[in-house]
Amino acid sequence: MKIATLALVSMVLACCSDPVWAGEDKDRECAEAKIALGEAQLTMEEAIETALQELPNGKAVEAEIDLAADGAVFEVEIISGGKHMEVTLDALDGRIKEVLEEDEESEEEANREEEMAETGAAQAKITLGQAIAAALEKVPSGKAFEAASERDGDKLVFEIELLAGDQVTEVEVDATTGKVLKIEQE
Repeated sequence: MKIATLALVSMVLACCSDPVWAGEDKDRECAEAKIALGEAQLTMEEAIETALQELPNGKAVEAEIDLAADGAVFEVEIISGGKHMEVTLDALDGRIKEVLEEDEESEEEANREEEMAETGAAQAKITLGQAIAAALEKVPSGKAFEAASERDGDKLVFEIELLAGDQVTEVEVDATTGKVLKIEQE
């Protein structure tokens, strides 16, 4: 049974890593972002500010807009008191729909996220909202649909994905200096 499960997982991973599948995923992500951003009355920066009002001692480390069954929502991950909290907001009116403590998917991921949170909170001199603003200065016609803190080697960066028309642009911002490090069209 374990061998069959391992074989199935290996086949799924092989199929999903195919560049054709990756292109379809990006196309779908772009289409969903376009729909969600079209419905949204809030910007991502406003959603982050609203979420932080709910957890004022927290630090936003990730945000994205998604399509839910009842419309577009922003999901903002905030680290507060050592806990990973997810605040879901209605993208139309900014109403907070729910605040949940995130379940960790695996111990390895939990350790990685905890390290990211602790070192990120200590190193980041700018906020996620400021990183989005820096990205929008470089791509003024863009609308942020995903933003996250990440490690690039030994450097903490914010990775911001923007949609401008049908073009997705990824902007990497140094979390210490606020300097835009890379702009890449996908």
